[in-house]
Amino acid sequence: MNNSGRYKKSYKLWEKANKLLLNGVLTLSKSPLGIGYGTCPVFAEKAKGAYFWDSDGNRYIDYPLALGPIILGHAYDEVDKAVKKQMSKGILYSLSNNAEVELAELLCDIVPSAERVRFLKSGSEAMSAAVRIARAYTGKEIVAVCGYHGWHDWTIARTIKNAGVPKALNNLVFEFKYNDIESLIKIFDTNPGKVAAVILEPVGMYLPKENFLEEVALVAKKNNALLIFDEIITGFRLDLGGAQKYFSVTPDLSAFGKAMANGYPISAVVGKREIMNAVEEKVFISSTYGGELLSIAAAIKTIDILKKRKVNEYILSLGLKLKQGLNDAAKESGIDVMCEGMVHKTFLVFKEAAGVSEELLETVFRQECLVRGVFLGYGHFISFSHTPKDIDHSIAVASEVLGIIKNALKHGNVESLLKGKVAIDVLPKRY
Repeated sequence: MNNSGRYKKSYKLWEKANKLLLNGVLTLSKSPLGIGYGTCPVFAEKAKGAYFWDSDGNRYIDYPLALGPIILGHAYDEVDKAVKKQMSKGILYSLSNNAEVELAELLCDIVPSAERVRFLKSGSEAMSAAVRIARAYTGKEIVAVCGYHGWHDWTIARTIKNAGVPKALNNLVFEFKYNDIESLIKIFDTNPGKVAAVILEPVGMYLPKENFLEEVALVAKKNNALLIFDEIITGFRLDLGGAQKYFSVTPDLSAFGKAMANGYPISAVVGKREIMNAVEEKVFISSTYGGELLSIAAAIKTIDILKKRKVNEYILSLGLKLKQGLNDAAKESGIDVMCEGMVHKTFLVFKEAAGVSEELLETVFRQECLVRGVFLGYGHFISFSHTPKDIDHSIAVASEVLGIIKNALKHGNVESLLKGKVAIDVLPKRY
């Protein structure tokens, strides 16, 4: 298949966007440079259920799902109806509204670490608020961090893309490795009595090993540091109460977002009452749009549906079906590729083969799946609107594409399949 001209409108818009928008996109992870410039669509025109259509009218089964927020399905009727009902009464008031209290009660009922709540708009904001609360509560400034937690100064200071961030912050953030408790202990040993918080996503591509999460919690408690879970992705997907409920490890503070409102912009920092009470009078966290009611209405309705319809059970079962199907297809192809991750979010991990880089193999795989109407190979989420038929079709497409790559590897011409550029990592790298 040749995708020449398939994305004509997308790339005309990209030329204009590149002149007007910083980086050409509003979210770096949606950049065509990170997907495969010339091999992928750039602009989506509409979305419904488990599908979206690009600017050129091509339809796709959607697995990135807007990088995770869509848990029920695009333009989900019941959620949109609740939003429209609220819209008719106003979006933002000069006073608070009872819906804020209702949503806070819902979170405190389902999330183990939630006893008091603050609503914000993005995951980065919620994580930054959590860090500020931890520093205020402990009176300490250093944070021990594992993984990516947004774009704000406190975390980007440790990356190579830190222009504009005060250099003094470099001395306040230290990196430890997932499933490596010794790397965390080392941070405490070299900064005795100075670490305010231990911050990590409870699970990412790989499962915690050897009671890692429990060990992290013990190390933090032993050193009088708070444990902060970044549940922006795991929240509401892995379990209604988050990964902390799934793994039975309760942090001191947590940040939630993404799937909470099925795509409407909202996030929350939640925490134990003792901590929140202690900092209430000395920490400033305030946002005009924190009480924006369309997103709050969407969150209330989304959580109501998640609770009543066993959505988690459904999406995890389809996630498992997809993961097993992709791994079966990989095994059959003989290509060194594996679908990794817990089934709430899976990843295809390619390994170099016959001198061909994993980046080239992954880009070609994604390119050929997109041409066949399936957005695979860029982090896979499942929504309540996906069907077993969607999964079966996607696995069949993946199997076909892996067969094409296998044949190209045999003949030494994989690079000739590429219709654009190899994807690059657009997120900030650590030192």
